[in-house]
Amino acid sequence: MARCEAWFVRANQWLLVALVAAMAMLVFVNVVCRYVFNFSLIWVEELTRYMMVWLGFLGSGLVLRFGAHVAVDLFQDLLPPAAARAVRAAIVVVLAFLFAAMAWLGVRYVAFAWEQETAVLNWSTGAIYLAVPIGALLMLLHLLLVASSFVSVREFEKSETFHAEEAIL
Repeated sequence: MARCEAWFVRANQWLLVALVAAMAMLVFVNVVCRYVFNFSLIWVEELTRYMMVWLGFLGSGLVLRFGAHVAVDLFQDLLPPAAARAVRAAIVVVLAFLFAAMAWLGVRYVAFAWEQETAVLNWSTGAIYLAVPIGALLMLLHLLLVASSFVSVREFEKSETFHAEEAIL
């Protein structure tokens, strides 16, 4: 199970790296085309905007896993340990319901928007909005995988390359 989880996290990370690299390459090529060759690839702006949406939704589960979302810890810091664990358990339950609702509503919205097309690329808008239910399911899965350690000892997964504490500096 640990190997599957490690593979899942690694695949999620590499997908995000690939998205950022592709976005950077597309924007760079478009800037060169605009300023060197005096023309612009009109589809690059729309495509990178959609890639940014997917990046946000696919990355939010990892951010949750490493404890880097904005949080207010003062209340649970004031509580006795058992009450603080109960608050953290309630937080996990509320988040799980929220992510499940996001996935369900996201699927409904995708179905609603499937026949609409984007302005430049003429892609299905529903395909773009698939980021919402997929991202919500990824957040739910990441939450379930770290819930035990979060509730019991208020710890998130550690990463060799990402430190949530440094994100606020």
